[in-house]
Amino acid sequence: MKIRTALLTSAFALLASCNAFAADMGAPGPAYPAYKAPPPAPYASWTGYYFGGNIGYSWGRSENDVGITGLPATLFGISTASLARGDRDHQDVDGVIGGFQSGYNWQVGNWVMGMESDLQASGQKSDTRYCNLGGTSCAIASVDASHKLAWFGTARSRIGMLVTPSTLLYATAGVAYGQVKTDYALSLLNTSFATANFKDVKAGWTAGAGLEFALAGNWSTKLEYLYMDLGKSEMAVSVGGINASLERHFTDHIARLGINYRFGGAGPAY
Repeated sequence: MKIRTALLTSAFALLASCNAFAADMGAPGPAYPAYKAPPPAPYASWTGYYFGGNIGYSWGRSENDVGITGLPATLFGISTASLARGDRDHQDVDGVIGGFQSGYNWQVGNWVMGMESDLQASGQKSDTRYCNLGGTSCAIASVDASHKLAWFGTARSRIGMLVTPSTLLYATAGVAYGQVKTDYALSLLNTSFATANFKDVKAGWTAGAGLEFALAGNWSTKLEYLYMDLGKSEMAVSVGGINASLERHFTDHIARLGINYRFGGAGPAY
């Protein structure tokens, strides 16, 4: 009897242990959130208006042709005929530039298109003396000239491709304009004879390329090169029967570093 009671007690204990184990197996485990892949990192859109400033250096060239007529056939026995042919040369007109630019960009996929205008102050200047009298010195006749590019501006279209979401490689082209100033002083026999001053605003064309890099927020910085051609100017001055003809062709190479702030268009663009 004691043996039967012990066996029944052991059987009930084993059955209870099995039921408890089965209950544990069926219980739900701890809840973990389902895995989700992180969203793609957004990048700032290039679309929007922008405004900024720049500073740089320009290497200009003034191609000049100066001729003098109306002089006597000879002065002190020296022919003056060569002065009528003119003295053609070029002068480097270099200096620091700085100014402001503004524009608008449209971004379509990896392409960025837009328009930009700028206005620049210029410190470009060059001084020269023209002498051409049968190969002799300036002792009989000379023209001293001071060439300056006082200011210039451009209005251009831009089209570029995003090399990376924050790096824009672009080409640009459009119209250019600027004030070219030239001061002339004519001397005869080392004596000042006449002066002339010319200030004319010339229009031409420009083309170039650049790299622009997006920075934090809506800021960007750029490095840009432009070639500018302001065309030809023709001028004449006559004093006391002495006539001077002047022709000038001005071109410029421009390298500048700029910074822009974009208004709007800062939201994500995938």
